[in-house]
Amino acid sequence: VPIAVRSTAGEAAHLLEHARARALLCDRGREAMARDAAAAAGVPAFVAAPDLPLAPRLLRRAHRLPPRAPRPPAADGLAVIAYTSGTTGTPKGVMLTHANLLWAMLACAQARGDRAETVGACLSPLSHVPVLVSHLLCRLLAGATAVLVEKFDVGATLDAVERFGVTDLTLIGGMVFDMLALGEIALAVRRTVEKVSVGGAPTPMEAKRALARLFEGAELIEAYGQTESTDGVTMARGTSVFDREGTVGRVNPHVAVAVRRPDGALAAPGEEGEIVVGGPTVMAGYHRERAATAGAIRGGWLHTGDIGRRDADGYFFLTGRVKDIIITGGENVSPAEVEAVLRAHPGVADVAVIGTPHPKWGEQVTAVVVRQPGARVDGAALGDFAARRLAGFKRPRRVEFVDVLPRNAANKVQAHLLRERFGG
Repeated sequence: VPIAVRSTAGEAAHLLEHARARALLCDRGREAMARDAAAAAGVPAFVAAPDLPLAPRLLRRAHRLPPRAPRPPAADGLAVIAYTSGTTGTPKGVMLTHANLLWAMLACAQARGDRAETVGACLSPLSHVPVLVSHLLCRLLAGATAVLVEKFDVGATLDAVERFGVTDLTLIGGMVFDMLALGEIALAVRRTVEKVSVGGAPTPMEAKRALARLFEGAELIEAYGQTESTDGVTMARGTSVFDREGTVGRVNPHVAVAVRRPDGALAAPGEEGEIVVGGPTVMAGYHRERAATAGAIRGGWLHTGDIGRRDADGYFFLTGRVKDIIITGGENVSPAEVEAVLRAHPGVADVAVIGTPHPKWGEQVTAVVVRQPGARVDGAALGDFAARRLAGFKRPRRVEFVDVLPRNAANKVQAHLLRERFGG
C-alpha cells in the first residue's frame, strides 16, 4: 500500500486504517510523520535505515532458519492497493493484481519500445501507479536500467542524465515548464536523450513544441492512463503528437479501448462519449467498496469518467471529464475532500471547489467561498487553514468570494457555471 510522501499524518493514518495495514515502513526523512500516522492507526512503524547494523539476535535467528524459496504469487492475487481520489471525496483503494501489473508492464514497454539498452529516469514518487509501472517496472521487464531520483530538481536531473546516460526522460505536469525555463541544455544531454515523455496532466501544444526544440532530435511521447487501468491506455509517439493536435495516441497492446454513448452504444468515429477500457489491465476493484466497483466496472468495461472521441484512424482525443477530479501538476485532487476541510472553518458558510486553468500545473485548485455573516476571513487565511489539514497540492491556490453559490432544483452546486465565471 504505497502512501504519497506529501501526505499529512492524518491522511496516512486514514489509509492505514482503511487498508487494514499491519505496519508502516518509511525512510528516516519521514520518520516523524510516519510515527504519528502509525500511532493514530494503531500499527507499528519501522524506519528503514540502511546505515544502521542489524541487531545481533536477528542475524543469529536468520542463520538458524532453513533456506526457503519464496512462494510464487497467484496471477489473480492482490499485489498493490493504490489509493486515488474519487468523486465522493474519500480516496479509494484500487486493487491491482500481479496479472494486472504484468500485462500493464508488457503494454507500456511494447508501446514505448523499451530495450535492454534503455536508461530511464524515474523523477516522480513511486506511490503513483503510472510512475511505478511505466518508469520502473517496465524498465526491469525489458532488462533496462532505471535511475531513481528522490526529488525532482532540474539541475540534478540534467546531471543524472549526463552521469548515467539517461536515454528516456519522463516529465510530469509542472516539470515540463521547469525544464523549458532553462531556455537551453547542454549538448551532452541532447546527444544522450532519445525520448521525452509527458503526461500526468494536459500539456499545452506550444509547450510540447518548445520541449521538442529544447531536446532537438529526441522523440516526444504523450501517454494517457489512470490508476484503475494499471497505467497506460493509449500512447502518442513522434510526429503523431504534432500532426494530430491534442491526440493521446492509439490504444496500447493488450488493452481494449472504446468510446460509448450515454446509452451504452458504441460511438461513431469522431463522436464524443465516455472512454471505457477492457482487458487484463483493468483493476480487480476498489478495496472494501463494492458499490463503487460495480459503478466503475460494468459489463467487464472500466468506465474512466473521461469524455473523448476516436478518429477514423484509431487516434483518441480527450475533451472533458464526467468526474470532477482536478488534475494539478499530475496530482489528482477531489473537490469534495477540499470542500469538507474548508467548511470546517468558522468563517465559511458555503464553498465549492473547482479546477481552473493554470499555465504551469494544467489546473489549479480554486475555492469559491461564501463567508459567514460578519466574517472577514480572506484567501490567505483559508489557504493556511487547508495547508494544515491537507497535502500541499490539495491546498487552494486561488480563492474567490461570492454572495451565493449557484444551485439547481436538487440543491446541487452548478460547478459548470462557476467554471465559466472563474475559468478565464
